[in-house]
Amino acid sequence: MRNPYITGAYVTGSNHYGRGDLLDYLLRSEGRAYWVVGTRRIGKTSLLRQLELLAAAGDRYVPLFWDMQGCASFTCMGGYLGDAVRDHMERFEPLGITDAMLDQEDPLALLSTLRRLVRRAGRELLLLGDETEALIGAARDEPEAMQRFHRQLTGGAGLRVIFASTRQIYRMHDVCREWNTSPFLSGFDMSQTLGSLEPEAAEALILQTQAPEDSQVHAAAEIFEAITRATNDHPFLLQILCSRLFDENGGLRLPSDEDVRVDPILAGFFEHDFRQLSQTDRRIVLAVHRAGPTAQAELAAIDGDNAAELAQRLRNLEALGYLRRPAAAADESITIGNLFLASWLDAAADFLVELPVSQTSENAMRVAFARQSCESTASLVTQLNARRARLVELEAVRAREFTAVSSETLEEMAQLQVEITALRGLLAQRQ
Repeated sequence: MRNPYITGAYVTGSNHYGRGDLLDYLLRSEGRAYWVVGTRRIGKTSLLRQLELLAAAGDRYVPLFWDMQGCASFTCMGGYLGDAVRDHMERFEPLGITDAMLDQEDPLALLSTLRRLVRRAGRELLLLGDETEALIGAARDEPEAMQRFHRQLTGGAGLRVIFASTRQIYRMHDVCREWNTSPFLSGFDMSQTLGSLEPEAAEALILQTQAPEDSQVHAAAEIFEAITRATNDHPFLLQILCSRLFDENGGLRLPSDEDVRVDPILAGFFEHDFRQLSQTDRRIVLAVHRAGPTAQAELAAIDGDNAAELAQRLRNLEALGYLRRPAAAADESITIGNLFLASWLDAAADFLVELPVSQTSENAMRVAFARQSCESTASLVTQLNARRARLVELEAVRAREFTAVSSETLEEMAQLQVEITALRGLLAQRQ
């Protein structure tokens, strides 16, 4: 029996385990713009590709996966967007999109064209952005263009945006601090963090229950429990560890200390993610690593005795897999998230203390935490305000153009009215 665990590429379809609630939220919630944050190798690309697969099978969306890795300018983004469409012309040619349209270097113009033609077909463009950290440089170097881009992403009917990135994107709060308009991340629902799998999904991944019966894996209960303890159900680490434990008879053995070793590639992932942490978050992780199981009260001094902010920091670090609270711990003590991370910290602790100051400021992190803690009600308010603002803009256009106003403008205004009514109803239910 071949080793079924995948450790080097994104996964979709029957190879994609869990995330069902998140997938449903991103495709069906009332919002229009979402930003999912997670560490490297946590499954961001797999999530976006699975969304693409699900959307392509339905009749509501026309999905477009947009990989921004390597984009160095606003113009470059337009070229990459055109290339993304060319990769799936079978989706777009029937809508009237030609190859000549894709030569536009202005992503704003191209995105507007795509959205208009998709809407004309009675569908929505589902824009799935990967490696979106590239937007930080564009926001710094070309703020006016990025402000217009932000308005198009977060306002107007016919477009649903789902972007994914590491915590590095929080630097955008610093880059946009001097903008006269809303910061770039404003208007995005950032309530969803991509972390460990749900226990049921982790078990299914370990046992490969979505594979054909003759390709499924068997493991004793004690082996299964040892694997989940070692990985904290991190999908990439689950795949790595199970791949090391797999035998040709389709079974898994108990993991040893050697099995949770950190190879150079995995060490590079851990170091990259650790560099994205703010100084305070780094100190918290290192303090827990040095002390072992730690009560939350013992970490208060690290965060300036700000109990509310510390609680939010810890929730964030837990969601990202840096820390965890073992379910069996009566005192809710905090430990390092998984044995792989603990092993890497053992080897790199002295080096990490001397790392350069984080590029993500504490102010940017506070803004990020404040937005995360707003939860669903604040997200609905943000969405409602964005639609109201867009409707005001379109009403001004209609007043100015009067009889010459385009049918697309009138359609968008009607759609906005419907969405505003729906959002008002949802808010009333929560009050």
